[in-house]
Amino acid sequence: MISIFVGNLSSFPSLLLSFNHKKEYFIKSFIKYSHQENIILLLDTLLKLKKATSEDIEELIIYEGPGLFTSLRIGYALAKAFYLKKTSYKLYTIKSLDALAITKGQGKEHYIPCLPAQKGEVFYALYESKKRISEIGIEKIENLKANYPDYEIEYFTEFPDADVLYEAFMQLKDQLQPVKPMEADPFYVRLPDAYTKIRRGE
Repeated sequence: MISIFVGNLSSFPSLLLSFNHKKEYFIKSFIKYSHQENIILLLDTLLKLKKATSEDIEELIIYEGPGLFTSLRIGYALAKAFYLKKTSYKLYTIKSLDALAITKGQGKEHYIPCLPAQKGEVFYALYESKKRISEIGIEKIENLKANYPDYEIEYFTEFPDADVLYEAFMQLKDQLQPVKPMEADPFYVRLPDAYTKIRRGE
């Protein structure tokens, strides 16, 4: 069974191919913010390395969010487009902060991973022994340090890639349920500014 993991949130798009959930190929673009141009090219390269076609893909795993608007939409656009070619494939989504807590929070009983948001704020959530115990929110990191002195706070300047997604999936796969690609939507902590302005103008 071929599974494709899509690093749709990081500045440099990446993909990973596993066979029967064993990692085989990882590929990454070193052109920043080139998701729209390069994700399909990266996928084609992986399939050629495996001597496979898109028809052989059984699972697609993407980041659900939180993350930057454009990167999120590209990941979900890929999932929906792939469904039009193969309706039987399974789509799984994982939140970016959950992936970081699972892969980087080993041995950290009280842990707050943070990712860059906008206007000097960060996406964050509280974890105890790698399990999320709060909603995902947005806050200034200095406020988190003041409000949660007993937690280890770790700020990641870059969003996790396809390799982190694979490692998180391997720990979560028995708990995850596939989602319907045509009904799947990104997770937003706060609606994108453009969408908010449209809604206000209605």
